[in-house]
Order: sequence, then C-alpha cells, then structure tokens
Amino acid sequence: METFTAPPELSAGVRRNGVMICAFFGLGWYFAGHGVLSDGPAAWIGLAVAVAVTVALAVASGRVASTRRRPRELPKDWLRRNGLWIGFEVVLIVAAILVFRALGLVEFLPGTIAIIVGVHFIPLAPTFDEPMYRWTGAAVIVAGIAGLVAGAGDVALAGAVAGFGCAAALWLTGAAVVKRG
Repeated sequence: METFTAPPELSAGVRRNGVMICAFFGLGWYFAGHGVLSDGPAAWIGLAVAVAVTVALAVASGRVASTRRRPRELPKDWLRRNGLWIGFEVVLIVAAILVFRALGLVEFLPGTIAIIVGVHFIPLAPTFDEPMYRWTGAAVIVAGIAGLVAGAGDVALAGAVAGFGCAAALWLTGAAVVKRG
C-alpha cells in the first residue's frame, strides 16, 4: 500500500471530523436506545446527558491538537477507501433491514446494524492511520452481539443494549481523540 505523509492541516482536519462523526453518530445510537426509557425523569436526564456529551465533543473538536510523535501516514487513495467502506456499510444495512423486515425479525436489527457498523471501523483504522478505530470497531461489535442476544426478548431492549453500547463506544472514542490529539 502506497502512502503519503499527511500535512498537519489535513491530519488535524481528519481528527476533527472523526470527533464530530463520533459525537453525532453517538447521539443517533443513543436515540436508538432511548425508547426503552419511560417518559419520566430518567428519559429527560438521559437525553440531557446525551445532548451535553455530543455538544461538548463538537465544541472540543475545534481544539484538537496532535500529540502524535510520528506523522500520520495515509494511503494515497484514502478518500476512495473511505467512500468504499461507507458505501459497503450502507448497502449491508439496507439489505439487513429489508431481509429482517421480510422475515419478521426486526428485533434483531439493532444488533445486526451495530455489528455492521463495528466491522466497518476495522478497515478504517489503516485508512485514517488511526489504530484506535480497531478498538472502537470491537466495542461496537460487542454492543451489537449483546443487542442480538437482547433481541430474543424484544426490539426495545435490543435497541437499548445496542444503542447505548454503541453510543458509549463512539463518545469514548471521540473523547480519547480530543484528549490525545
């Protein structure tokens, strides 16, 4: 794989975008699990915390400074690779939705989608020269597997397990990138 040393501006931009993606997709995953909460105080407190974490990461993303000791080495075709993996992820998610709905197995969708999302993080680690994404992928896959197990109960529980697990993994990744740079 042929690489190039990313200029500091590109490297910082990739990190900032990564934090924003983790922040807002974390919020999306939180909403996937939010339905299991009652309409009482727990729901409002959970929502307030989720929005606060997302906003904090979004604001902090503008202050990401690198403490990396080595330059970021990106594949020459990193944008194409990123697009291919995202496209592949979207196709798999749409296929899963169509198949699981047709089979009447929607309770297994949250976990399945989480596993697809987690798997897509694995090849993004070398695409962005960000080894941490392997851990993010693994954590999201584990949340997905737990969501599949919970799916045997009902779709709300499956969504809560997969959703809250994925949200936590993404928010922790965003916070780690902000802290480390």
